[in-house]
Amino acid sequence: RAENTARIVQQYSQQLLDMPEEAGLAWDELIRIVGASGEFASRDDAASEQGVLNYLLAEPTSSVSVAWSLRCARDNLRNTRDLLPMEAWESANELHLFAVQALARAVGSDSRFEVLDEVIRRCQQLDGVFDGTMSHDTPFRFLRLGQHLERADMTSRMVDVAAAYIRNNENSVRRHGSSLWSNVLKSVSGLQMYRQYRQAQVNGRDVVDFLVLDTSFPRAIARCLARARYNTALLPRPAETLTAIDRAGDALPAIPAGYADAAFVTRELDTLQKHFTQVHRAIADTWFLPSVAS
Repeated sequence: RAENTARIVQQYSQQLLDMPEEAGLAWDELIRIVGASGEFASRDDAASEQGVLNYLLAEPTSSVSVAWSLRCARDNLRNTRDLLPMEAWESANELHLFAVQALARAVGSDSRFEVLDEVIRRCQQLDGVFDGTMSHDTPFRFLRLGQHLERADMTSRMVDVAAAYIRNNENSVRRHGSSLWSNVLKSVSGLQMYRQYRQAQVNGRDVVDFLVLDTSFPRAIARCLARARYNTALLPRPAETLTAIDRAGDALPAIPAGYADAAFVTRELDTLQKHFTQVHRAIADTWFLPSVAS
């Protein structure tokens, strides 16, 4: 989650630089992407650049901030050090200490891209430590299950918010739509892979199709669900979670030819996110909540 949030903030910041003021982009769109509008509205923070970025990057009590996610990750690794490679604990601890010092600076524009690049790079390094030095047994399968569900959910949110923007700003999209969708792809490091998938100019219909239905790109929703299912099947008592994942897969929207209507995309992805919630509940009920005797 820390990596995904850092990616979103980084690319949205770049998008605001690329798009003219008349495009109507606002910082509070980032709050909508992470699904925290209600929580943010209850705070005193204004929906300004500084308020939003502090909430998403440096605020230690914000449940969607990079700082909060890295602290939780460090705490989780500390509590499970007997199951995980020592290098993973060391990397997570070093990343957390770096973030404590650097994320407040990232709220300001001068060093934002540099700090977020470093957070993303170190998250990828930690992922490589898990993949290359950890036995691929039950703890590893739980790590991968969580990773793929998080990726699927965040990709759906980024596409959903882009579609909502299109629905409300049709005139601007006609002039700047290619830049908008290019930044959506960049937020998941998918622009180059999209070019291999579709040789044509970047356009909304093909980007949505790629990020929702592609079965090869690691951050496409269909691919994430397939990998989540694979790892779940290798865990004990997988039936309830497999059923929930299959229902989410069945809910993947088939994008109509000629580019899907933005309202259609928003409606379908909202439904998909509800299915992700059901997967989460199945995981919690099966493995993490104490059973209640009937």
